Amino acid sequence: MEYPEHLSRWTTLIRGITVIPLLVLLPLFQYFAQFALMIGFTAVFWRRKYPGWLFSGLSGSFAYAARSHSYWLLLTDRFPSFSKEESPVTLNFDEPPSGHLSRWRVLLWKSILLIPHWIVLSFLGIAVVAVTVIAWFAILFTGRYPRGLFQFTVGVQRWYWRTMGYFASFNDRFPPYGLSAEDGPASNGATVANGIIGGLVAAGYAAIFVTAAAVGDNPVTADNLDYDRVVNGQQQPSHRFREDFGTEEVLLRLTRAVDPGESLAEIIRPAPGERMIVFQWTVVNGTGSGALVERDAARVKVEYTEDGDRKTSTFSAAVIGVNNVTAPANVSAFGTATVQAVFVVPEDAEVLELRFSGGFSGGGVKYVFD
Repeated sequence: MEYPEHLSRWTTLIRGITVIPLLVLLPLFQYFAQFALMIGFTAVFWRRKYPGWLFSGLSGSFAYAARSHSYWLLLTDRFPSFSKEESPVTLNFDEPPSGHLSRWRVLLWKSILLIPHWIVLSFLGIAVVAVTVIAWFAILFTGRYPRGLFQFTVGVQRWYWRTMGYFASFNDRFPPYGLSAEDGPASNGATVANGIIGGLVAAGYAAIFVTAAAVGDNPVTADNLDYDRVVNGQQQPSHRFREDFGTEEVLLRLTRAVDPGESLAEIIRPAPGERMIVFQWTVVNGTGSGALVERDAARVKVEYTEDGDRKTSTFSAAVIGVNNVTAPANVSAFGTATVQAVFVVPEDAEVLELRFSGGFSGGGVKYVFD
């Protein structure tokens, strides 16, 4: 992209308005790109070559995105056209080598190799935002984009699209860490180093997900509860959950149980030999994000008689309400909600355990009754 000697102050001033159509177009191009990437990965894996028609479409999509990003970042006054000849922004990829693309690098391995690139590019992206703000003021006062800042922003885009071309399997040349147009492919040593770093980061994320899954399925236990006292509202166990290692927290209090609970859930009619139990919680969400209560967020374990034998079974809630809205429903950020879970159980059932997970407390709480 050539450096523009003069940029319009007026169109720069209202750029936040003129980019609105791009907010509609670019997501459509992104959906196409995601679909095209999967087709390309499959073709490379099975045939070791990239379909010509798909390369034309996907590289054209990338080129339009590059023209849009350049307009968004104030590098040009020319609104992005579908025709590359009418734009000062040029993005060209070499034709993929037919029959010579590597199968084993497709998708997963390339994703791991590129992790260090994505990390660096994320910081560079923050720098580009700051540069764009500075450039906006510079253009308004001088009509010019500072040349050094211009080359930096263009170079970051060049780096990004090299990385995307490699990820899309247009080629197997590992992209360099560089902003210049003259930078060649990275060395084998750099590729190996990226694989090691990317593998360590990927393994770390996998360990975090496994740990989170293990912790998420391990509820806090409130035991030695007296069921009759809970029914009478005399025992209200409370738990606080700290979110994301911060100071914000969620308060969860089991306020009461209504047994039998037919009067609170008149839309449900238990069959003969069944009864209803309604458990009620108060949730005080002190975090800045909503907590989703799913329709299967509550379960109860009971003991009952069937065919003369005592059996133990677990029942999911027939319906859960959040401030009288049927789940799934949100407890709003910094809000308070009343959550009710309605269970239909055998008429002679004795409640042993109650479990509740509201989307904010990992594995939730398991209440064990004497």
